[in-house]
Amino acid sequence: MPRNPTTCQRWSAREVQLLHDVPRVLVVDDNENAAEALATWLSYEGVEARAATGCAAALRCVRNWVPDVVVLDIMMPERDGYETASALRRYLPTHSLGIVAFTSLDEDHVRETGRERHNFDGYCQKGTAPATLLALLRRLWRG
Repeated sequence: MPRNPTTCQRWSAREVQLLHDVPRVLVVDDNENAAEALATWLSYEGVEARAATGCAAALRCVRNWVPDVVVLDIMMPERDGYETASALRRYLPTHSLGIVAFTSLDEDHVRETGRERHNFDGYCQKGTAPATLLALLRRLWRG
């Protein structure tokens, strides 16, 4: 039976331990407007959120601001979401970092190509209501 493409799925049992009083989410997407819009919406929902437009921008952002969860597009130029996930896991000092693939790619494709190698903790297809994505993020940091 095919999966519902409008549902966000948790893939791992990783417990994201919040490092701050307010949850921090980094949205990484090469579409700057989409990244900014989602980060702004999350900030209205009580999340401290920032946006980055690719791997290099994400790595610059986390030098002085460590997120609890990264919402990560997969199809990006230069370094894709798989490479970006690996780079963030290597760079950040926390082992509880949550990473959610947020992409138009089919869940099965992302699961096959990215889950084991890059340790994604969840998947949400673009076009899903932001509240559904936020519910997934909350499940990640509440265990």
